[in-house]
Amino acid sequence: MRPDAGRASTTSITDGFRLLFPFARVGRSSYLASAITALLGTLCQLGPFYAVYRALLGMVEGTATTSDLTRWAAVAAAFIVAQHGLMAWSTWLSHRAAFATLEQVRLRIGDRLGKVPLGFVTNRRSGEIQRTVNDDVERLELFLAHAIPDLFAAAGTLAVTTVWLFAVDWRLAVASLAVMVICAPIMALGARLGADGLGEYHRSLGRMNGSIVEFVRAMPVVRTFNRSDEIFAETRDAIDDAARYQAQWGREFLPAFSAYYVLIVSNVVTIVPVGSWLWLTDRLSTADLLFFFIVGLGYLVSVTRLFEFTSQLTHLTLAANLVLELDEATPLPEVDERAELVSSRIAVDSVSFSHAPLGPGASSRQVLDGISFVAEPGSVTALVGPSGSGKTTLAKLLCRFWDVDDGSISVGDVDVRDMPAAQLMEQISFVFQETFLFDDTVQGNIRLGRPGATGAEVEAAARSAQAHDFIERLPRGYDTGLGEGGARLSGGERQRIAIARALLKDAPIVVLDEATAYADPENEAALQDALSELVAGRTLIMIAHRLSTIAGADQILVLDAADGGPGTIVERGTHGDLLAAGGLYARLWEASELTARTSLGDAVRGDDREPA
Repeated sequence: MRPDAGRASTTSITDGFRLLFPFARVGRSSYLASAITALLGTLCQLGPFYAVYRALLGMVEGTATTSDLTRWAAVAAAFIVAQHGLMAWSTWLSHRAAFATLEQVRLRIGDRLGKVPLGFVTNRRSGEIQRTVNDDVERLELFLAHAIPDLFAAAGTLAVTTVWLFAVDWRLAVASLAVMVICAPIMALGARLGADGLGEYHRSLGRMNGSIVEFVRAMPVVRTFNRSDEIFAETRDAIDDAARYQAQWGREFLPAFSAYYVLIVSNVVTIVPVGSWLWLTDRLSTADLLFFFIVGLGYLVSVTRLFEFTSQLTHLTLAANLVLELDEATPLPEVDERAELVSSRIAVDSVSFSHAPLGPGASSRQVLDGISFVAEPGSVTALVGPSGSGKTTLAKLLCRFWDVDDGSISVGDVDVRDMPAAQLMEQISFVFQETFLFDDTVQGNIRLGRPGATGAEVEAAARSAQAHDFIERLPRGYDTGLGEGGARLSGGERQRIAIARALLKDAPIVVLDEATAYADPENEAALQDALSELVAGRTLIMIAHRLSTIAGADQILVLDAADGGPGTIVERGTHGDLLAAGGLYARLWEASELTARTSLGDAVRGDDREPA
């Protein structure tokens, strides 16, 4: 996390600009053109005031004619048309550039999230990342599309008007600025009060968004157990916290904010008496008095626009910090040159790994310690053991979702850290226990394994995964949309789509994390045949809780995390060897066999007899 992330209260205006302006580097010519156009458009606002001033001057001096008044009316109208035309052009330029910038920022974040260690994503609630990518990135549009041209225009207009006022009469110019002596410290106080506590407020918003997303996704479970009140309690607390921080922020900031806005437009209390006194004592001409009454009274509007941005700077700076935390997240180090792989042999040598802390104040948790094994091409290596022993973590380390703390993992005699991530992913097909399908068609989800595959190849993979028949029964067959997360399919059907995807990829290494967990009995045997065909000549790593599915494995590695410690390999060998050894694997097998023989009907009736 960036050192200054979330510490908006210590961010100065200079630091805020230094943080925000780099976002405008791409498309800076458009932003510059927009700023210059906005300046010209804002300066055009002075044109009608000048035209009115000249018309009134002629009327006061008795020299005005109908043609003079008509001419000055036309000049005022021309300035108004020019102003709106220039401002519209400035807005178009700035928004086009801003939306292009936001697109690039979101694309960069998406690309970066695909390269960072998996823990960077899993240690955050999806709602927090979603809020940053959607809301915080969108908040940058306020700076890019509005603040850049508006600040340039306001500052330029303020400078031009100030010079103009002093050129006409320095005494009334000072009177016009006098109110700033009071407003400046109030503005500084308001900015400081607005910054204090804003970091906590935004963190509460992140917690609230994450909690709401989790609550909505858990709705089936919540309703099934009729526990909506208890489960919603955290979400309700998060909403209450966000509301409390917002109310507190308002109480601290709004008094100074309101006082500033009242005073900044009240320079009439200095211009009118000072101007009237100077005019009555013949020290100021009627023309100059009218000029200050027309131009001077609206002089500080530009200052108000500058302060509006200053008051928003804290929000923008905090949003920029959160965006940069994702955009600049440290990816796993990667080499550029592809490696020469001699085979699909996997060698794991003395691997240890710890998960990163889950939150502030938490400590890292070691998951694996001293894991070593070799998986030869064309062989099946099974990982078994109690839950929490590190099986899935080990499988994900093979795919380099994280880097190991100690030891090494090599594929084809090359350390996975010494080959590009794209090359490593070409070598491995991974079927997760919790299958994720995109909101796309069946064909689109399977073709993810090989985007260039033909329809015939997609169908062949589906047939091998025993998925073709149920796909054909869908309303539009392979062109049927699956909904978010594949919601229109059963768990077993989603699993077979994922296996079809892996089959289509045709990688030399296959990692299956309980891939048959959702297979129904009718298709399990056929699915095992398909997986046997898939692994022919390949290296298969298979995680299984149903030990019957790995009885024919070439080697079985038994992991265990004794007394809450890290997972280690406590046994290894074939099914027969491990049964004969009478250790942990034998006990797991016995428990698996007992479970297979147990009838839930007997359990409900309290019948302890073994089924016939």
